[in-house]
Amino acid sequence: MKHFHTVGRVPFNRIHISLKWLLLGVVFGVAAFFIVSLSMERIESPHFSAQLSAARLMASSIAELSSFRESLGIEIDPSVDPNLTGLIGPEFTELTTTLGNLQAKRTSTNPDFAALLVKYFEELDLKKGDPVAIGASGSFPALLLATLCACEVLELEPLVIYSVGASEHGATHPEFTFVTMLERLVDVGLLKDSLIAVSLGGNYDTASGMFFPKARELMTEIALSSGKTFIYEEPLQASIEKRLELYIEKSAGLPSVFVNVGGASTNFGNSLLALSLDNGVLTSFSSIPEGDERGLIFEFAELGVPVIHLLNIRDLAMENGIPIDPVPLPEPGISGVYFVDSYSVPLTLTFLFLMILCVVAGRMIKK
Repeated sequence: MKHFHTVGRVPFNRIHISLKWLLLGVVFGVAAFFIVSLSMERIESPHFSAQLSAARLMASSIAELSSFRESLGIEIDPSVDPNLTGLIGPEFTELTTTLGNLQAKRTSTNPDFAALLVKYFEELDLKKGDPVAIGASGSFPALLLATLCACEVLELEPLVIYSVGASEHGATHPEFTFVTMLERLVDVGLLKDSLIAVSLGGNYDTASGMFFPKARELMTEIALSSGKTFIYEEPLQASIEKRLELYIEKSAGLPSVFVNVGGASTNFGNSLLALSLDNGVLTSFSSIPEGDERGLIFEFAELGVPVIHLLNIRDLAMENGIPIDPVPLPEPGISGVYFVDSYSVPLTLTFLFLMILCVVAGRMIKK
């Protein structure tokens, strides 16, 4: 008879548990899921007061801009902008650079996005006076406004570099770009002037390949009329480097966070990795492109600066309890972004104890 020897193997030791006790533990687990879920209640976010203040400030800013736009004789089309915010531009003008989603543009006008930015800033533990670098195209003026309202309430120091070009239904009206919007809000005392530089935007940040022959000329005029630093650099990497220098200079060091609003080429760079980025707060990156491919998002990531990425509006809204394209806009303080879910701790601990007890009893009583 041959004898087979096993070398280096550890004998398998089965743990015997009584089936009825195991099943009882499963029953307790299922019951726990339903009963603890029923105990869930919404409680105000720890930052509720600041969130509410920021949303109300944004609502007041929208009301001011809507009235101001009409006073300039720039009509608000209710079929495009049913909430009459004034933040939805025409579909196609000299400033239009790319296609845009109208539903996303309208969703972004909800003041609840200012509350979301407060939430993000608080998650990053920003303090009064912290510099916030903001790179924005004209595609989502409402999100830029939301960011500034959150900064105002939390007493942060926003540093905005704005690109004039915008996707469809963004800040596409030549006489009502975000440069004009911010000037008005500063004049009436709702916001402080945070604009540090303006560029053309569009392809390579030089408005190349625009649809209208005189588009670049008009965009240059708008940028220069702002009175701020005008950025026009070639190639794209030079424009990115110029922005980085400005942010670092104005921050007296590195900013505390970089906020990307929209899809400006200087923020994205030429890397396809930018298209796969998650929305919201980004504190770690699986990969950072090398060399000339990377935009400001990755430049700041390399420097250890967290990024807030605001682009996929539908996902941002759904993930944070903000309604999609509501008419009318909800009152600040109602939607899910102001609340957190709380579950009964005593119930959770009780069911956890019962499940552990079943496992222990089943181990001791093997039959």
